[in-house]
Amino acid sequence: MSHNTTSPLFDRHDHRSAMTRRDFVKVGTIGFLGLSLGMTDLLRMQAAFAGEGVKGAQAKSVILLWMDGGPSQFDTFDPKPNAPSGMKSEFGAIKTNVPGLEICELLPEMAKVMDKVTLLRTMSHTEGAHERACHTLLTGWNPNPSLVYPCMGSVVSKELGGVGAMPPYIAIPGSGFAFGYAQAGYLEAAFNPFSVGGDPNNDKFSVRDVALPGGLTMERLDERRTLLQAVDTAFKRFDNTAEARSRDEFYQRAYDMISSPEAKKAFNIQEEKKEVRERYGRHTFGQGCLLARRLVEAGVRFVTVSHGGWDTHSDNAKASKGRLVPPLDQGMSALIEDLHQRGLLKDTLVVCMGEFGRTPQINPLAGRDHWPNTGCAVFAGAGVPGGQVIGQTDEKGADPKDRKVSPQDIATTLYAKLGVHSDKFYTTPQDRPVKIVDGGTYIKELG
Repeated sequence: MSHNTTSPLFDRHDHRSAMTRRDFVKVGTIGFLGLSLGMTDLLRMQAAFAGEGVKGAQAKSVILLWMDGGPSQFDTFDPKPNAPSGMKSEFGAIKTNVPGLEICELLPEMAKVMDKVTLLRTMSHTEGAHERACHTLLTGWNPNPSLVYPCMGSVVSKELGGVGAMPPYIAIPGSGFAFGYAQAGYLEAAFNPFSVGGDPNNDKFSVRDVALPGGLTMERLDERRTLLQAVDTAFKRFDNTAEARSRDEFYQRAYDMISSPEAKKAFNIQEEKKEVRERYGRHTFGQGCLLARRLVEAGVRFVTVSHGGWDTHSDNAKASKGRLVPPLDQGMSALIEDLHQRGLLKDTLVVCMGEFGRTPQINPLAGRDHWPNTGCAVFAGAGVPGGQVIGQTDEKGADPKDRKVSPQDIATTLYAKLGVHSDKFYTTPQDRPVKIVDGGTYIKELG
């Protein structure tokens, strides 16, 4: 076991401490129940640390569609058909259902739903390296060598907690994207995302910690639980700490998760009709978007769906046309339509972005390089006006002509939509007070 200093197996006031005898007892009882350590740690710590959100927010949930690697604005939402040769996209621009608004021809399905979204064309910052840019976009903080800040999903998990048996923050297909910056940073590890841990497009897709471990029935689980409660009762005569008193709630939530029909149903994407699954697209990203809809429908606060491979330093046009833009087009358009038809878009905020845009100049390898000066993001739902464009870039697509929007602005706005105060202070493991977001102003155009 690696000594991760953010692990709840370590004392949260002394991050150098070794595992205690009581920690070994906890690990043993976890195995005794047949649950994984990661899931039970998550539930226990969420029960102990989750706060309460501000009432009256427009959004109940957020779905973040993360384009890992940095998507080309030219080949998605800011085509420049009149740019000089060697800069303009190899693809044409098409009209959308919003008069005067054109996007790349690789996005025909998104062209039909642009009346339901706000398009930002001037997302701008100064971090040109993937790791640093991912940290900035996902946390609302520029990187600090001495501290990793919590991502937006982890902050939402801490501030709002979960609904019923469902974890508050879930990553599809997992949390390994963005160099690990989609996690809890200096916060307790409880606020890391629950990773789905599989491809929802796989016909044998299942989610760990929702089904019982192999060979274990509910009757046997209940027997183990009864025995564990008896042992716990005996030990409480000698250990009456707050941690011991909260253990009952922890085990109850773990049991609720594994025995919950609602949790099983939410993750059971096989329930969906064939035509619905095909509308989203039979690929990992499309089915991830469909699963995200099912999860917010079940009350999950924050869901990330990652779609990687956008670091197109070579063969940008080939990659864009083949494996990158078509899944994005199909999955995101279906998600927006589906949420709208189900009445969920009014209180679900959908955000699509990556860490930066790509260079105006096409390089000798027919690729585009990193370009933080400007990039695109898409917003929908939770009071966001439809058919709107924020910002305009120059004729080369190189720089904003007006209305620069920073990652801090995006984080501040996302939190506000959920009723989370972005100027609230947390305390780091070094006992230093730090605001949730490093500045930033609300993006007024987002309603």
